[in-house]
This record gives sequence, C-alpha cells and structure tokens, in this order.
Amino acid sequence: MKRATSFREGQSTFGEAALAGISLDRTDREPLHRQLASELKRLILAQAIAPGARLPSSRLYAEELGVSRATVVAAVDELIAEGYAEGRHGSGVFVAPDLPDHVLRAAEQVAPLAETGLPRPDEVRPFQPAAPELALFPHEQWAKLMLKTWRNPIRELLASPDPLGWAPLRLAIADHLRAFRGMRCAPEQVVITSGAGEGLELLAQSILRRGDKVLIEEPGYVLIRRTFSELGLKTVSIPVDEGGLDIAKGPKDARAAVVTPARHYPLGMTMPLARRLALLDWARARRSWIIEDDYDSEYRYHGKPLPALMGVDDAGVVISLGSFSKTMLPGLRIGYLVVPHDLLASLSVVMRERGARVSLFLQPVLAEFMRHGHYAVHIRRMRRLYTRRQLALREAIARHADDVLATAPEPAGMHLICNLRNGMNDRDASKRAAQVGLLAPALSDYFAGEPFRQGLVLGYAGFDELVIDASIKKLAEALR
Repeated sequence: MKRATSFREGQSTFGEAALAGISLDRTDREPLHRQLASELKRLILAQAIAPGARLPSSRLYAEELGVSRATVVAAVDELIAEGYAEGRHGSGVFVAPDLPDHVLRAAEQVAPLAETGLPRPDEVRPFQPAAPELALFPHEQWAKLMLKTWRNPIRELLASPDPLGWAPLRLAIADHLRAFRGMRCAPEQVVITSGAGEGLELLAQSILRRGDKVLIEEPGYVLIRRTFSELGLKTVSIPVDEGGLDIAKGPKDARAAVVTPARHYPLGMTMPLARRLALLDWARARRSWIIEDDYDSEYRYHGKPLPALMGVDDAGVVISLGSFSKTMLPGLRIGYLVVPHDLLASLSVVMRERGARVSLFLQPVLAEFMRHGHYAVHIRRMRRLYTRRQLALREAIARHADDVLATAPEPAGMHLICNLRNGMNDRDASKRAAQVGLLAPALSDYFAGEPFRQGLVLGYAGFDELVIDASIKKLAEALR
C-alpha cells in the first residue's frame, strides 16, 4: 500500500491514465530504455505530462514498470539530452517548461484543423454512447506493426485487393470468434467490410429483394431501420420484452430478422436460450435468415455470456455482423460479416461487382495486431476499465442526481439506461443536456413508433471518473 500511495503522490501531474498508457515490449529488438524514452516523449508532446511537472523517481518508475533503475536512468538521460526534460540538483527531473524549437517543429508537422480553415469533426462529449477509451489504445504497438508492414511490404500487398478482404485478417478474425464467442466458422466465411452500414447493404443486395419484410427490434439500432428502408425493404418493428425479441409476435412471411441477442441495443437484456432456439427453429422452418448484430459482446463484466447464435446454428441460417469501431478506434472503419457457406457465392458476386470498399492499408496491420495477441490484451484491459467507469457513473448519480435520475447495474455494455425521476419527457431532458455541453440521447429516439419507455442513454466507457462525476453534477443541475 505504501509504494502505491507514494507513487500516486509523486505523479499527481503525470496522471494515472498516462502511466497506464506506457507499454514496453520485451520481445522487441529496440532496447527497453529507448522504448521508455519514446513513450515519455509521446506523453510529453500530448501534454499528458504537464510542462514543468516533476517526474517520479527512477526507483518508482522501475517498480511500476518492472524494469531496472538503470533502464529508467538511461531513458531519462535521453529526454534531458534532447531537451524534453531538465535535471535540477537536489530536486529531481522535471519536464521542460518550454520545449526547444526542434521538438516543437516535430510536434507541429500536422497542423491543427483550426489552422487549416477546415471544420473540426464533432467532439466526443460526455455521455456519448459507444464512445470507447481512446487515450489508452496501444498506439505504440500499432505504429510499430504499421511500420513493420509497410516499410518493406510483401508483393501481395501491392496488388489489387481482394474485395472479400485480406486473407490473414479473415483468418485472425475467425480464430478470435472461435475463442471468444464460440463461433464455428472458417476463415473463408469471414468477409471484411467498412462497418455495419456496408454489411447491411451487402446483405440487402445479395440475399434479400426489394419489398421483403425484415423484422427488427423495437427499440433498436436506428442505422438498421434506416439502411434497410432506403434499400427498399419493409422493416417491421417488434416490441421487445424482458427476454428481447419474441419471434412468435412477428409476421409469418418475414424474410429475415435482425437481433442483438448477446445484449439488446439499447435496453441491455440478454435473449434467453429458449428464445434463441425458437428463433433458430423459425428460420429453419421458413428458410429465412437471422442477422446477429454482435455489436459489443466483448464487454461483459460479470458472468459467462451465452454463445453466439452462430455457435449453435446447425442449419446455416445465421449471419453475424461485427465491427472494431467500439473495441478499438471509431476511425478504423473495419468491420466484418460471417456468413454461412451457402451464401458465399452470391455475396462474392456482389462484392466483386462493387469492388473493395475497405482500404488495404490497415487490414494487414490489424491482422498482425490480433495475431500477436494485442487485441485480446486490449479487450481485457478495457473490460477492467469500463467496469470501474460504470461503477463511477452509478456512484455519481447516487451522489449528485438521486432526485432526478435512477439506474441499475448492468453486467455488460458501454452505456446505462437512466430513468427520469422528475417526470420530465426524455427528449426535453436530452435537449437540456445538450445546452450544457453533454450528449445524452433520449431513449424515445430509438423507437420507430410510439415509445413504451423513456429515459436517457448515458455512455461511460470513453470518459474517466473525474469527467463522469463532474458531468453528472452538471446534468443534474440542468434537469432540475
């Protein structure tokens, strides 16, 4: 306890998140002291370590990172030599209050958007749902793999890309899904897409026809309803209950059903086994399709999830839809479909006519990232972090907003549904949140018809505990 406490006291301006962002690879040829120096430079330039801040002692660094003090001293000496830090006799080592010109020029090679005259992208605001933690992504490992891949690319990377995706990435995804989701899928069943939108378009053009009925959950993911409607399909919304979608309540002539059985979006319930088996029986009997949206099944914090529908599908009627936007970076724009063998031929025809929509630049990097185990490590790390952040959100509501908001713990996901205790309409509440700089979508907006439940959808994954606490206090004041 003493060591942990003294470290936090010694690095108050350094930040716990910044320390967690340091990653050293002992299998890399680059010496550990050089890796540590690079990591510290990155954090200094990003101002995760404030200018003028005192760095913790070499002993504390060594203990926390599991390296020798000599390694830390060598890294710090490099920082001092290059002007990132300065030693003060008897006081320690401090980040340079004014970085030298050559360092600033290197950091400013990419001009901020404000200086280009171009509009900035929308900023992520508390409590934006599905926003992952970005600062703790293993950027250093990703950058090394990208450099390794493209410094001297293999011949296949310079050829025309396969519209179905880079083969090693399809293999890596199949391996991951077998291990994490219990799916029995071969690499050739995996098709790389640019995300959920393209995946839905491909299915609409390859296995469905204009006018076909598609069952969707009510409430549900707005993109599904909008995409299918724009492509001429008839979406039929089925209100969910505590067990999710009940296929017995749908029309008998539907051609497909889109479901989120692992964790309903946005309400969060898990579809029980009996409902899953009934859904599979329906699809087999009517020669229809089940489109399983596995949007955030990676983030389960308590208990063991039921296997994916595709893991218990013996008739080849389930199609799985997945993406890396919520588990890695939204800008990655890489997703996938896992389709039964019988659909591969028709899907391949459509994709080859359309051409590749996903750049080949990042696919081999992601394949190596997964093959080396970095993706699995990142998921486990985020699970632990998001568990703490969900607790922080619930505690902040109890502390600051107990009179206006009510919520309950969830065993999975990246958001909580919060009921309004003051009788306010959720759309009005969402507007009040926006007026104070918060993004708290109204649950009513996830319904196609008249909503049977109201509330606010509060994402917590991408925001640290201090931001969550301050934002809940601000939201409570707005709702009063």
